[in-house]
Amino acid sequence: MPTRELRILSAAHLIANTLLLWLGYYWLGIGESSTSSLLWSAFIAVVLVCGACWAYASALVFFRQEEHSATAAWRAALRNLLPLSLVAIVLLALYYLLARWSDYSSAPALGLASFLTLKSQRPLKPATVLAIFNAVLWLVRWMILPVLCLPLISAITVQGWQGFSSVGALARKWLYWIETPALLVCAFAVPIKLLAWVPSVSGFGMETASFVLRAAAAYLLFLAAWLLLAFATAGGKPRFTQAKTVASP
Repeated sequence: MPTRELRILSAAHLIANTLLLWLGYYWLGIGESSTSSLLWSAFIAVVLVCGACWAYASALVFFRQEEHSATAAWRAALRNLLPLSLVAIVLLALYYLLARWSDYSSAPALGLASFLTLKSQRPLKPATVLAIFNAVLWLVRWMILPVLCLPLISAITVQGWQGFSSVGALARKWLYWIETPALLVCAFAVPIKLLAWVPSVSGFGMETASFVLRAAAAYLLFLAAWLLLAFATAGGKPRFTQAKTVASP
């Protein structure tokens, strides 16, 4: 794999992520006092989703190429931006519903604990049932949906609409079930914890330096984990994305 092309891809991601972060903060500050403001907010949201799809799909394309080229990867991701954006919107809706279920799950947990206690004649704490609910929800968020959908997204990046047949294409690869949640946690959960951590330092200068160092470490961890996940998703042997297998004469 050409190291130069990987550096170009990483630099392009840095620029894209900076623009996406700025655009996200700008979108959060848009008012909703008028119809024009709502329409502008919706437009910026669409641009934000499409930009994120384009940026992260480029890494998936990059590791699927026989001749790794960062420029070609960005071009291929752009050509298939419409189906990618459609999948992204569906996944955002699914994760939104899962977040709502997480907020709501305390009520059914209490009801289920009471029902099981009544049936088994053994006390069962609602906190235990809620912990089980949260564990299942974690598995769905960080393992089941990503394992099923990442190969689909990877296939769409180069095959377009035909890539929808690749959902769960790596589900039989047991190592992928371990790699996916581990790398996703390193890409998202750990960087967020690192940014939220505030060490005990005195003075504005030290606080600023601490934040800059933590932000840099968090971003590097995110980028490395995401690129490794893209590499793992595109690394099937033989590649699961191969459209046809030519029969030997």
